[in-house]
Amino acid sequence: MTEEEVRQIVASEFENLAQEYFAMRRPGFNIESGHETKKHGKAEFALSTDSYQGIHFYKQGNCKVTSNKSIEMTSGEQIEDEESMSIVIDARNGHIKITAPNGDLILEGANVKIRALDAEGDVWINSQKTVTIDTPEYFVDATKATQSATSDMLLTAGNLSMYSEIGSIVTGSGQDPILSPSVFDSIVNIADKARSLGRTLGA
Repeated sequence: MTEEEVRQIVASEFENLAQEYFAMRRPGFNIESGHETKKHGKAEFALSTDSYQGIHFYKQGNCKVTSNKSIEMTSGEQIEDEESMSIVIDARNGHIKITAPNGDLILEGANVKIRALDAEGDVWINSQKTVTIDTPEYFVDATKATQSATSDMLLTAGNLSMYSEIGSIVTGSGQDPILSPSVFDSIVNIADKARSLGRTLGA
């Protein structure tokens, strides 16, 4: 193979590579496309700064936005219709995860709505210490409702009303086996259900 033939082969391979790969380097940032990455396959568009920040799109469908300090999105300045959405995050499939392991997660709005749309869906709130609800009025509407405490439970009110639509109101304590053995079995059944629910929620 002659030197000229080698040059032609190299030139041809370089031209093929150049058609797939693009790079523009400027002071402070680089723009690249068509190159292979270590974790996400081929990059379609990658804007990277000298301080390792940027926006990357990959052929396999991923997008990465990286900032060393903060990312702020502002929208809705010209919206006049109160029903219009200013910012929408839509995951057609898969999950959405928001984490702040070393800070607070704050959701704030004129109204805050949380909906579980699945027929078997749950709204799950779990805290390592306390759950606090502070409101002038608290309303729960459920087909079935159970409250269970493994230690103490306190109900206090200016006026406290208890009403049972179908049967009588059943109350009991640890003294019931001695004072009223006939009622004890039904009370134990209720207590077992409450404890079972408590274990399920704590799982």
